[in-house]
Amino acid sequence: MGELVPGTPALHVETRLSVPLDLVSVCSLLYRAVPGSGLEPWLVATRRELTAATVADLDLLHGFSGRLLYYMEEPVMAFRPLATERDGATFEDLVAFLASLPPEMYRAMAVHAVERVHRDLDVVLPTPTGPDAGAWQEFVGPALTTATVEEVVPLLIEPAVLRDKTIRLYRAIWEGHYGAAIAGHRPMLERATAVARRSLDGGVGQVFSTLTGHRLPSTLAADLGRVKRVVFCPSATVGAFVSYIVYPPDMVAFFSAPAILSRLGTGPLTPGEPGEAVGPVEEVEDDRELLEALRALADPTRLRIVDLLGAGERYAQEIVGRLGIAQSAASRHLAQLERAGLVTVRPARGVKYYAVDRARFGAVSQALLRRGRPVDGAVS
Repeated sequence: MGELVPGTPALHVETRLSVPLDLVSVCSLLYRAVPGSGLEPWLVATRRELTAATVADLDLLHGFSGRLLYYMEEPVMAFRPLATERDGATFEDLVAFLASLPPEMYRAMAVHAVERVHRDLDVVLPTPTGPDAGAWQEFVGPALTTATVEEVVPLLIEPAVLRDKTIRLYRAIWEGHYGAAIAGHRPMLERATAVARRSLDGGVGQVFSTLTGHRLPSTLAADLGRVKRVVFCPSATVGAFVSYIVYPPDMVAFFSAPAILSRLGTGPLTPGEPGEAVGPVEEVEDDRELLEALRALADPTRLRIVDLLGAGERYAQEIVGRLGIAQSAASRHLAQLERAGLVTVRPARGVKYYAVDRARFGAVSQALLRRGRPVDGAVS
């Protein structure tokens, strides 16, 4: 009847939209978003717009915990973003939690991040327990990338500074750039989460391939034995890259929301799934309206804009960055699409957000279909 061996529980696989987790991913992407990196234009443009102080904090806090950037995961994972009570947690929820932690907790998180690097490198070094700068230098040395030992050691000896820099960086990214961006992306991210939920059957490797478009990396496959739950989170900015967090007992993998909607999001949502308004289908009243809509669509750049907006709401500057067109050209094309009723505009905090008017597209489609049908008495 076979050999008796200890069993391993099956992995729990789910998909979830989490602002705190997406913030970790965005920060790590901004750290890498230099010209020529191949990352999303919004990331490259946003890094270019950061203040010198924010760039210095970004590079320092990502630059002392190995190539996998472990430290910036630590504060957010300490928040327990995947706990049931954290479902729907906001940025302010995260910051309130981080502000409540004592400075010594930040040193403990930094130490844990460096110890994770030691584990990856198979390095054994004692963890300092006092203010000996030489001991701290030896401890962090193997984990340094873009940060210097002169920058990092004072943060570990005086962790109140590390706490302040960490919270300040999160706030600078959120208030200056990311907060407005995710507000515009939220409908797309919610729909991508619902669409991805349909693809959770099968093994982790199969789900990973379906949602990310990549094979499961061997490093992640090796880590599956250390985790109990794998959570797939939608991202508006990860693009064609693989981004993940391995923090036993959890593993988080980010997938491109625009890509998953392009590949799998064409079907109707089932009742109860978010992201799609349901209402009466309007009608195109006359030929003039139909011709105006068709003229608005008869341009390759405007079709690209429609394709981009079809994946979710975008603000004007993001459209400029993603399509690589001039601001004046984008404004002209968006105005024509708006006049034709194909695009809606939502002002918020001084920024205009654009979205496809799906009802209007349905009306134009129905008007064209009616013209293609034979009329009563016509010879077929």
